[in-house]
Order: sequence, then structure tokens, then C-alpha cells
Amino acid sequence: MNACRWVQNLYGQLRGWHRWTIRKQVAEFARWQPQALAELNRQLFQQRVASAIRTFPLYAEKIRHQMGGLPENGAIEPGQLPLWTKSDQRALFSVLIGPPLPGSFVHASGGSTGEPTRFYMTRESFEWRMAVADRGYSWAHAEEGRRSFYVWSTPARELSRMTAWKQKWHHRLQNRDYFDLFHFNNERKKECCKQINRFKPESVVSYSGNLYELAGFVRDHPGGLQWRPQTLVGAAEGLPPGGRELVEKQLGGEVFMSYGSREFMLIGMECEKHCGYHISTDTLYVEVVDDSGQPVKPGDVGRIVVTDLRNEANPFIRYEIGDLGVMANPAICSCGRPFPLLARVEGRCGEYVELPDRTRVTAIFIAHLLKEFMWIHGFQIVQPNNQEITLRLITPEALNRDTVSEVEHLLREKMGAEIRIRFERVNELEKTVSGKTLPIVRLGH
Repeated sequence: MNACRWVQNLYGQLRGWHRWTIRKQVAEFARWQPQALAELNRQLFQQRVASAIRTFPLYAEKIRHQMGGLPENGAIEPGQLPLWTKSDQRALFSVLIGPPLPGSFVHASGGSTGEPTRFYMTRESFEWRMAVADRGYSWAHAEEGRRSFYVWSTPARELSRMTAWKQKWHHRLQNRDYFDLFHFNNERKKECCKQINRFKPESVVSYSGNLYELAGFVRDHPGGLQWRPQTLVGAAEGLPPGGRELVEKQLGGEVFMSYGSREFMLIGMECEKHCGYHISTDTLYVEVVDDSGQPVKPGDVGRIVVTDLRNEANPFIRYEIGDLGVMANPAICSCGRPFPLLARVEGRCGEYVELPDRTRVTAIFIAHLLKEFMWIHGFQIVQPNNQEITLRLITPEALNRDTVSEVEHLLREKMGAEIRIRFERVNELEKTVSGKTLPIVRLGH
């Protein structure tokens, strides 16, 4: 363990967060036999269900309605339980008058489907998810303490001096450098290459679509990127066909794909075999189910549902994350790790706004910004052409200039002054035939 990680782990242990203890457990689980880890996974699932029934009356009532009563003592089959939807989560959050458990705090998803999800989480849950993410990223040589370059989003709002100072030193301890890619035009890509050349990272971590864009830029502008990292980690979205090959050829490293969400952080991670995503079964219970919530056979496409086994502050049990996926068959990878494989994730496609100069801003960042405003309950971007956008917003009160001015200001900082931005308050968002709310609606497409 390098000195930076040692200092951070000791600090987290002394603060009472059990960081050192949790990270030792996470490392130990990677050495378990698959059968033992699967049994632990089932036991933790049963405990979480029982705990959620005791803690959250709204969840207990949903189970009572589905099953005709609460389950008796004994094993509960996941397929007996209802799915927990984003609508269920918003309804629960709206009736909570404060943290359901002492020390729990509010977290939020980016709302990539146009509807931000807010929930409570415990500090212990945070430590578990950070430890599991660090373990997965270590397979790509991108764990804390390893010299890593993040082509990532920065906070939507300006940080206080103290917060900015703490964040700077936290990144330094992690041995990480960050580059804001919200407005990723050619000039910014050129500057990104320069910063990579200066920092000389072992790994580059970014949203997959932007790795693909950066690789295309490097191909078309030879000589701009002189440093070649050992690995590249793609997150948040998939690569198009041929994308992995382009990224590896132009950026120089081996690509490792990750799968996660704001609700759970790292759900699965590729290893060096690249046969699928190793599921974090020491913290999550992951299923692929049909429309009635019953598991589908390995190899068949279904809806991904996730149970958080370590967060007592929210009933994320069989939570429908909004993605389609396929369980692997066989479930265990030849690398020898005990974590089962999710063969692939489908239905996570990058959405973007096109600007007047033809550059693109990914909708992930729009979602990242809008989640900071508690009065925005849902959003959708309508773009008839590259000269203008309309933000459809679901809000509890009517919009006025004061309420939208900060949103517009932050958008213009990233998107420029040329694009016209309008705001429209709506009661519901446009949906596809399948019922999915798209973050971007392109008129005429």
C-alpha cells in the first residue's frame, strides 16, 4: 500500500468511519470462493429486506400490497418482492421529514433520464462503495494513489475557498488530476492533451463517449498527445462498435469498461479478460429480470435491478435502474475472481446538445448541473436545431426570471453565449412508446 492510501485509510479509521476495516474486508472478499461469496450475498439480501420493512413504512406497505401481507420469518425469494422504481423513490423522499438514521445524508443521481433521484445514505455505505470502486479500479491500475488523470465533470456551482482547498489536497493525496470536459470542443481537447502530457498519468479515466471523441481528435491531429497511459477506464456509457479499438490505438492504453450509477457507484468492472463486468456482490445484489420482475435466463436480455446491501438509510431493494442487461453464462470469469459476471449492458446511449459551432455537450453534464437545484423535479431538453434549446421543467411553482437565472448562467458558462436558451414549465415529460423519458428530444428526428 502506498503512503497516500495509507494516510487516507488511517484518517478514515480514526474519524470513526471504519475505513481501514472495510477496505480490509473488501480485499479479503476478492479471495473468497465463489460459492461462499454467493451465500454471503443471499444472507445480506435477506437482512436488508427485513431492515427496510422495519425502517420504512412506505416500503412495508408496498410489500404488503404485493404479497397480501408481510413475509414470515425465513428466506424470501427476490422474485416475491416488488420492484422499487424511481417513482417509488421520489414518493418516499417527499414524505421523509429528515434523515431516517442518525448521520445519514442526502445524495442525488444526475437524472440522466430527466428525473433526478434523491435519497439518503449512511457514511458506512459511502465507505463500502468507495472501497469497492477502488478495488475494481485497481484491476485497471487506476486505484487511489496510482497516478490517474480524470477527464471528468467539475462541480456545477463554485466551491467555497475552504472546500476548494480541501478538494485540491484530497486529489493530491489520491495522486489524481482533473480536467473539466463539459464543453469538449477541439480547443479544449488540445488543452486536455497538453495536460496529459504534463501530468504523465498511468491511467486516464473518463466518460466513455469523451474517450472516443478524444481518440478521434488525436487521430486527426497527430503529435498533440505525446504521453501514452498504461490503461484507460470508460464510465457512464458504452463505446460504439469499433470504439474500443480506436481508443486503444490512438490514446495508447488498454481499455477497461466500468458500469455504475450515482445510486450505487460501481456496480461492475471489467478485468483483464474483458469478458463482462464483475458484479460487486459484497455490496450489491444484482438481477436481470423480465417485465414481471422474474429472473431471466443467463444470455437473455432483461431489466437490471439492484439491491444495495450496505445502505440502511434507503430501501433500494430490487431498484429498477433503467438499463437493460444480460447475465453471463458461465457466470464466473477465467481470471479466478469470485465475482459473477454481467455479460453486457444495453440501452445506455450517450445523449448530447449540439452547439452553434457544431461541437457537442453530453447530456450527462446537463443532468449533473440540474440535480443541484432541489426545485427541479424533472427536466427534458428540446432541441429543434443547433441554435436553440428549450428546457422543459417540472417544478412545484411557476417559473420566473429569478428562479431560472442561475440555471441559465451556469449553462452559458459551459455552452457559450450564442445558443438561445428558453425555459418552459410542464406537468409531464414526453416519453417514448416504451415509457422511457428521454433527456433530449430532437424535433424533426
